[in-house]
Amino acid sequence: MAGAVLAFVGVRQGLVVDEPAAAFGSGPLLLVLAALPAVLAIVCVLLGRAPTAAGVLTGAALLAPGLALVDAQFIQDALLASRPEIMVPTSLAALTPAAGVYLLLAGHLAAAVAGVLAAGHAGADPDSDYYAALDAGRDERGRGRAIGWALAAGAVSVVGLLFAPFESDNAFIVAQDLVASPALVRYGGLLIVLTVLIGAVAAAVNTRPPLARGMALGLFVALAWLVVPQLAAVARVDWLHLTPWPLRAIIPVGLLAAALFVVGDRGAREKADIQLAGSPVVTGVLGVLTGVATIVAGVTALVVAHVDQPESYANRQLLPAGIVLVLLSAALFTRAASAVRPALVVALGAVPLVGLAALDTAFTATTLGTVMPGFPVAASDTRVGAAVWFTIAAFVLAAAAAIAAGITGGAERDDVDRTQRAPHLRYGIPAAGAVLFAIGAFASPMIRAPGFAPPGIFTEFRLASWGLLIGLLVIVGAAVVASFARPARAAALLFGAAVVAGVRLLELPLTGDRVSGAHAGGGTWLTLACLVTLVAAAVAAATDPHRGQTAA
Repeated sequence: MAGAVLAFVGVRQGLVVDEPAAAFGSGPLLLVLAALPAVLAIVCVLLGRAPTAAGVLTGAALLAPGLALVDAQFIQDALLASRPEIMVPTSLAALTPAAGVYLLLAGHLAAAVAGVLAAGHAGADPDSDYYAALDAGRDERGRGRAIGWALAAGAVSVVGLLFAPFESDNAFIVAQDLVASPALVRYGGLLIVLTVLIGAVAAAVNTRPPLARGMALGLFVALAWLVVPQLAAVARVDWLHLTPWPLRAIIPVGLLAAALFVVGDRGAREKADIQLAGSPVVTGVLGVLTGVATIVAGVTALVVAHVDQPESYANRQLLPAGIVLVLLSAALFTRAASAVRPALVVALGAVPLVGLAALDTAFTATTLGTVMPGFPVAASDTRVGAAVWFTIAAFVLAAAAAIAAGITGGAERDDVDRTQRAPHLRYGIPAAGAVLFAIGAFASPMIRAPGFAPPGIFTEFRLASWGLLIGLLVIVGAAVVASFARPARAAALLFGAAVVAGVRLLELPLTGDRVSGAHAGGGTWLTLACLVTLVAAAVAAATDPHRGQTAA
């Protein structure tokens, strides 16, 4: 409730100094939307449904970081916010952030903290009625069907979030899709896209139906903070015009929340649903789709120009990444599925590694930033190409594939003895060496050339740098887990990490022509060393004489 009060008071007090008026009287609507998660949770508690209340707070908290980034645009440059329910600028004069915007961000932070507390059982004693209610609510029937609903709802909602929420006749309220949005709105929107999909599936796989329903409901009311005011503005303001995308963003999540209330039907059909949830087939299908989207993103244009079509270099690494993902995913339809699945999960890290670099290039190429003060305006003769949309689709599908693989892996490890956690020195030592090489590889430039400043983790940090950070964490995480894993699983994890390193190693041969005088930097040689060490560790694990044991 404190988060709701902070958010509403912040908006009403004003997010910028001398804030222009909103396009319509949105105060009552914003009050309802700010308070809705807390009010629903309190009502659930009063009705004796505390697990559902915890789910509402947890679901709402999942979107809080993304919503905070979107609203933080009022700090960076309020003129670019395009939020008619809050303000409509009347001139190009710079707007100074006011205390209200910090109260609004504090409200999002409080909502996130509430969700963390709820997810941690809110400090309840294991002997409490709350724990008893959670245990009583366990039910795995219908989970497979719910996963299908979640993937469908999440995918449709994600598409709706990618496009412009309305059409505008006002030059100060620009209707932009996610790609063309200013930086904080773009990054916040991408985070919302991922958390909507991940949160929907997380709710669907939850074995406690009351908690699952609450999570889906929390996602819905949190997403409403962003989408419902857009729809209200279109209904109330004559210079705004409706597009179908906000409806496609919000309705599927609401339908998912409603659908989860019917999960739990009795019958033999539900047993088949549970088997589907633990099957590698779903993971394989999603993996193939991810690979296909990645391949298409690698062979299509990042930027389309009316004249002098530029060559696309930054997305070329997506082609080999997509081919490997298709091959690994195809193996999930064979008897080798359980052995290949960990490799696929880790190899999916190659998608954000090179995909974010491609998006960084596309966003930079289509943004001038000097046409009007403070307004990054897309160049009139250039626009993003199909590669951008297929790259974003690959991100979404990769997240879905990773979730599906996690569900399958959890089912496969139910009978494994996980009490022994000693490291396996045979392949743990080379894996540790690969971690050291990886840290140096991802912190060093792959290409050196006169006047060329490549993105990095510690210098020139930008969108592509997030891909580098994700790639590094994937390799380090896989190597650490592999050191304590069974030999067969360790070999798969290390092979997947080698795929990520191998894709990064292709940066110079595939993209070096974009820079005159390009030559290998320190990152190229360290990445090569990392790749060789990962392959050696994978071979050591695959040839371990104890690889048939199931312990550890």
